[in-house]
Amino acid sequence: MSVFESLRNLWSVCGHLVLAIVVLILTVGTSVAIDFPVRSIIPYAISVSLSAWRYGLMVGFVFAGLATLAALAAGAFPTRSELTGQEVGEGVFTYLKLSAIAAGVVIGKKVNRTEE
Repeated sequence: MSVFESLRNLWSVCGHLVLAIVVLILTVGTSVAIDFPVRSIIPYAISVSLSAWRYGLMVGFVFAGLATLAALAAGAFPTRSELTGQEVGEGVFTYLKLSAIAAGVVIGKKVNRTEE
């Protein structure tokens, strides 16, 4: 087996996880670099969706937690100044939204398979 084949096999096994982690790192890095937090759910949802699509609901839930922690590290909480001190509540709400995205991706994948 050549090195290229080994890398291709490794990518097929954990490529989506690497890509999901890179999206989170880039999101946090962008927030830190421009000194303005990325508050949009989209980059965090992309990370969760990639992991849930390939590896299932439990990994999607884990990445929902990682994405929530990344949003916290990026400074996305609090979203409004009157919510200062309520970061835990916002974090739980963000985790629930990202978990719902993971569940939706997994359910959508199963529905797509049954229609084929």
